[in-house]
Amino acid sequence: MATEYPHAKHNMTALAPSTNVQKQRKANPKIDERQKVYWDLQGRYQEEYDRRLDALPQCGEGATKASEIFRAATKLYYDFWNNGMVNNTSGAVNFLLYAGVFTSEQDQDFAVIHPYTIGLRIYLSEVDLRFTMERMLDRTIEFLLANNELDALPNDMDYLEFSQQSEMNNLDRCTMRNIHFLKMKENAAAAAVALVTATSVDEAETSLMRAHSSKAQDCTMKKKKKGKKKRVPSAKNLANIMTGINRITISKK
Repeated sequence: MATEYPHAKHNMTALAPSTNVQKQRKANPKIDERQKVYWDLQGRYQEEYDRRLDALPQCGEGATKASEIFRAATKLYYDFWNNGMVNNTSGAVNFLLYAGVFTSEQDQDFAVIHPYTIGLRIYLSEVDLRFTMERMLDRTIEFLLANNELDALPNDMDYLEFSQQSEMNNLDRCTMRNIHFLKMKENAAAAAVALVTATSVDEAETSLMRAHSSKAQDCTMKKKKKGKKKRVPSAKNLANIMTGINRITISKK
């Protein structure tokens, strides 16, 4: 069976950057395995998230300043969950900094996310990035709720205008993630073989120990059998002995 890479040609589609693909919902179909994240429809502000996501156009800028800020945040979020951060989403993270969701370039969440958006870092399942992405969306929604006047201000900006040159193109990022995936799969297979081997050795050692223990018990039993047996008189012999004692007693009288 051929290896299915995270970024195979058959499941890669080129879309215009202005397309709001984040409007798609791709929650885990196995409900009992869903996580407490927006992607699985269980985010902290899920209702507010859904309402604002539904209001985004299929393509292009948001109608208000609030919707453009939300558009940038959800584009980042979608690229993380659906694509593994292989696209240049620097415009989105830089726009959130410009809008005030991030306080500065030293903001911890901005500092974690930004290198991935331009290919300075490749996402290889780091847990800290997942938590940061979830917190980024929480912060964005909290920012919009705290500044509700932004919902009434017409938008005249496009977050894509804040994009910077990528340090590594998306195809190279896909290749690196595929290589990492293959290595992880090989390591997992090697670990499984090692576990089976270790289990077999353990079972062999256990069987050997049991065999030695059984032989030792046999030797002990044989030694006990070779020892002097204590003779116990039978009922018939006991009766004869008593008769003899009685005879001796009578003759003395």
